[in-house]
Amino acid sequence: MADIINVLPDSVANQIAAGEVIQRPSSVVKELMENAVDAGASSVEVIIKNAGRTLIQVIDNGSGMSETDARLSFERHATSKIKCADDLFHLHTKGFRGEALASIAAIAHVEMHTKMRDAEIGTCVYMEACKCTEQTACSCDDGTSISVKNLFFNVPARRNFLKSDNVEFGHIQEEFIRIALVHPQIAFKLYHNDKIEYNLPVSMPKQRIINIFGNNYNERLIPVEQNSDVVHIFGYITKPEYARKTKGGQYFFVNQRYMKHAYFHHAVVSAFEALVPENTTPGYFIYFELDPEKIDVNIHPTKTEIKFLEEKYIYSILHSAIKHSIGTHDIRPALEFGDNAPMEFNINYKQTPKEPLTYSNPDYNPFDKSTFKKSSFDRQSNWKPQNTNANGWDKIYESLLENTREETIEAAQTSLEWDEKEENAAEAIETDTPHVFQVLNKYIVGKIKSGFVVIDPDAAMERILYEQYLLSLEKNQGATQKLLFPETVHFTPNNAATIKDLLPEFIALGFEIEEFGKTTFIITGTPCDCQGQDIQTTMDNLLDTYNNNLLSLKISKKNNLAHSFARSIKKKNTENLHPEEMQQIIYQLFCTQSPQISPSGKRIFVIYDEKELLRIFQ
Repeated sequence: MADIINVLPDSVANQIAAGEVIQRPSSVVKELMENAVDAGASSVEVIIKNAGRTLIQVIDNGSGMSETDARLSFERHATSKIKCADDLFHLHTKGFRGEALASIAAIAHVEMHTKMRDAEIGTCVYMEACKCTEQTACSCDDGTSISVKNLFFNVPARRNFLKSDNVEFGHIQEEFIRIALVHPQIAFKLYHNDKIEYNLPVSMPKQRIINIFGNNYNERLIPVEQNSDVVHIFGYITKPEYARKTKGGQYFFVNQRYMKHAYFHHAVVSAFEALVPENTTPGYFIYFELDPEKIDVNIHPTKTEIKFLEEKYIYSILHSAIKHSIGTHDIRPALEFGDNAPMEFNINYKQTPKEPLTYSNPDYNPFDKSTFKKSSFDRQSNWKPQNTNANGWDKIYESLLENTREETIEAAQTSLEWDEKEENAAEAIETDTPHVFQVLNKYIVGKIKSGFVVIDPDAAMERILYEQYLLSLEKNQGATQKLLFPETVHFTPNNAATIKDLLPEFIALGFEIEEFGKTTFIITGTPCDCQGQDIQTTMDNLLDTYNNNLLSLKISKKNNLAHSFARSIKKKNTENLHPEEMQQIIYQLFCTQSPQISPSGKRIFVIYDEKELLRIFQ
């Protein structure tokens, strides 16, 4: 039998490795920025064009490389960080596996200019699909400049799976922020399509957070610090009132390396228990410093998941540190009563107050002009308190009933007639007894000809709003409610990029919104449904839901935005509804195209047939 196992050539092996290391343009930015930091740079510039599809260039003023090192750096598993297996447990650098440049060169055109500080001349290397096409001496500045062009040029399937420019640049921003947050001693710049997005000078950690996320974070942050023999924890948490319903603005760093850790995230969230609303998450920027021998950073290809030797002990320290910080800074709302003197009450407890007498005319009818007399309101009249006579009120009620009975019944009948084209709602509510009521202070019950129907008003309102917003987006005719005073709203860089991408759609919904900086917008008008709601919270919830849907749902931009907005709008209280309100919900629901199910996939109503009920009690 012939041998069937073959050793893959380097070009194929490098493309397989690139699939693990380079998932999208942001992966290239991460690897090149980490190399610049490891090279001891004090200034790093990142230049992006077309969200990384056309160009990704990282320029640093680090140590640079010699002619030999410049060529060897593109070989697989070539690194200056480790020399033996034991070095994996004493890592103080970010890159160490030597796969970054080799993986990038396998799927792009790469041009490197590098020069050591004490060298007179530098080196220029050109790579294409793992092959060195040219290496020459050149004149360049100290440090290294790497340009990655035409990413995934030889892997078209990977290139076709990239998202829109705004989405991909949002991922690049996130990687840039993660590295910039943990290295405030380094100056960073980020350019996109010749426009500077971030210019971060050398600063303290708190100022670096403010420079990235905006000046409004200055009042949001609370410092956290705890030292022990095992770990040194420091950083900042946000005040409880700025907690959000979806994750975003949560950062863990260990030994100047970004990481994700669900166990430590639980420690932070549990420390905020009873301080933040249910299903919300506080923001935090937490830094861990501990012995590299007590962590393993090589358990995940992207090195964002890290294993800790004393995980439970660190959990307890982190939880206690946050609890202590919350208590020390006393973030509970204070009640300020001012310097006014207390009120004085002169009460004579020896005398029992008498019940006041009330005067009324039992025969008075406000709709009968002939009965109106000035003396009716004369308190000096000789009327005396007596038992209430209901005859006068009965007369008023009868006269009102005669005038409004027909209109009320006609409106009720109209609002409770269901669209017969719906398969599951082909029956109409009986028009002779249009009764609707609520059970459990929530569910609407309406009588139909063959039984009754039970409706979830929250799910019904989500369906109604969803189709209203979808119609506004299609016709570009959303109703706008002008704000008395313009409101300034701030967003994370990722959410700000999403708004810029969706600006025409927000205007179609009824928003009047203008850009006022990298992550700041001014809103002068909102859709009518936003009246009385906190605009910042509504927009944050909308954008978080929209971004989550991008990952979980395959729907169009307009459908995603309409669905996210319908879910983000704070619905009015659906408890103790008036009959007219219930009738209006039913009428609007069965005017929609799909009244059976909400946009979130929740069932809206259930029909109980009379025959089924009779069968149960036989």
